[in-house]
Amino acid sequence: MDLGTLIGFVGGTGLVLLVMMLSGSLMMYWDFLSILIVLGGAAFSTLMKWNLGHAIGSIKVGMKALFNTVDEPTQIIDEIISLADTARKNSILALEKVEIQNSFLAKMVRYMVDGYDQGVINEIIDVEMMSLSRRHKTGRQMFDDMAEACPAFGMIGTVIGLIVIMANLSDPDKIGPGLAVALITTLYGSLMANMIFIPLSGKLKLRSGEEMVNLTLIKEGVNAILGGENPRTIRQKLDSFLTPSDGAESEAA
Repeated sequence: MDLGTLIGFVGGTGLVLLVMMLSGSLMMYWDFLSILIVLGGAAFSTLMKWNLGHAIGSIKVGMKALFNTVDEPTQIIDEIISLADTARKNSILALEKVEIQNSFLAKMVRYMVDGYDQGVINEIIDVEMMSLSRRHKTGRQMFDDMAEACPAFGMIGTVIGLIVIMANLSDPDKIGPGLAVALITTLYGSLMANMIFIPLSGKLKLRSGEEMVNLTLIKEGVNAILGGENPRTIRQKLDSFLTPSDGAESEAA
């Protein structure tokens, strides 16, 4: 899990818990039925829109986005420049003995060494980019659906709680639990949507963008190496894909 995700989750959760503790007791905000209505209802509602395989795959993609880090683009550029320098001084075959950290770049280099046509290598990279985009788009959509469903089921729980209250106005012992469900389900729905599923979707969008940049760098770098371009020219070309902060890091390196 990257530092931003960790700080955001811990900070947001801690802030909510602090307010709850300062306003009374944490147990005031605990209600199992409310969690069951919101989380269970949202999950089953979302599952109706997807088949089981897509749902499980989206969860895996989401967890990967949270806990796996993406290679820094400046690191990939440095590897490409090193490969270009080796290929220019010796030959493409000399790249076979070079140790490469990025697994996808290493795979493309193996194809270069094995003599794959440049057009075939480009097609392989394009397919990987389309596949990545499709996987992440599906994962984001599922988390967006969960984010949309949680507040809705929070409102459903609120209506259920109000019905319980109205049906038992003559019995004070039953009004309390009904009121708790009515209020807490709305809270749970909002918290789950805004602290879990919307951030997950946003993080997946960020990860998708980062990985697409890396694949673009690899594609451009592979073509430049096969074209025998000067390593300095290649660096200038690849640096143009970076954000200003990444570019500053690359220059410093």
